[in-house]
Amino acid sequence: MTKLLVIDLTEKSFLVEQIDPEMARSYIGGSGLAARLLYDRIKLDTDPLGPENPLLFLAGPIVGTSMPSAGRMAVCARSPLTGFWGESNTGGFIGPEMRFAGFDGVLLNGKADQPCWISVVDGGVNFHDAGPIWGQDTYQTPDSIREILADHKVRVACIGRAGENLVKMAAIVNDHGRAAGRTGMGAVMGSKNLKAIAFRGNEKVDLADPAAYKKVVAEIQGEVKEDIAVQSIKLAGTAGYVDMGSMFGDMPVKYFQLGEWEESSNLSGILMAEEFLNKGTACYRCPIMCGRETRTVKYKVDSVDGPEYETVAAFGSLAQVDDLEG
Repeated sequence: MTKLLVIDLTEKSFLVEQIDPEMARSYIGGSGLAARLLYDRIKLDTDPLGPENPLLFLAGPIVGTSMPSAGRMAVCARSPLTGFWGESNTGGFIGPEMRFAGFDGVLLNGKADQPCWISVVDGGVNFHDAGPIWGQDTYQTPDSIREILADHKVRVACIGRAGENLVKMAAIVNDHGRAAGRTGMGAVMGSKNLKAIAFRGNEKVDLADPAAYKKVVAEIQGEVKEDIAVQSIKLAGTAGYVDMGSMFGDMPVKYFQLGEWEESSNLSGILMAEEFLNKGTACYRCPIMCGRETRTVKYKVDSVDGPEYETVAAFGSLAQVDDLEG
């Protein structure tokens, strides 16, 4: 955890900073190290949507290794939604690919004079005009960038129209539906006129003690195979919590005005698996495969992402809609 790519969007320039090894060890990586790195860069009067608000993408020390579920990435800045610390987290493959491209993190400063996107490929950094893709959604944008770079393995973190228009709860989305969805990091990205950042690389993550590491990985993999919680999430996805949450009175029914709602069973991840599931999908090196690729007969759609538990709760039990197809 030593290489930080620092990009100045105003000047369209970049440099590589070395993260203090002792600081990295003390704060480990991800959100902890991000908080420490931004502590000296965010001031009391920093405008969350101003060019002076730094936006930081940062991995953890085992991201990009063969450790199970080692595919997370933290995205941090001052939140435009709360005005306080903004911290979000995303899965998929974007964090590992950032490290394969040569960097443990990317710090974005300033604001571009026109919409742009950035490619980071094997340590090289290039700025691109985002005019042709401005207005595209978070599924169209990665497809366009992969076509431009002529590489279907490129991983892209991007914003859609919400981020472009500085909606304060806008997300940064990667890998077809994986999102840094909390605290409005997409609005911060949009305030910088940055549509997307794309990563591709072939570097390997160095290990301090490969033999000890392999032993730990083997132990964890063995435990994962026998873990009941893991197997239930693999079977029913995150919406598998619907039945348990309903039993405990934790399912948010009518904005918590009701403690019980019998129809919540119609939103169950088990029911989803039985009637609508095409297959489970996984983030980088994740044996759980909690992601859902589903279909709907009512709307004649053969393949669609999700829904996850949060979607089922927000559009289902909160509004007392008990139909998974809507």
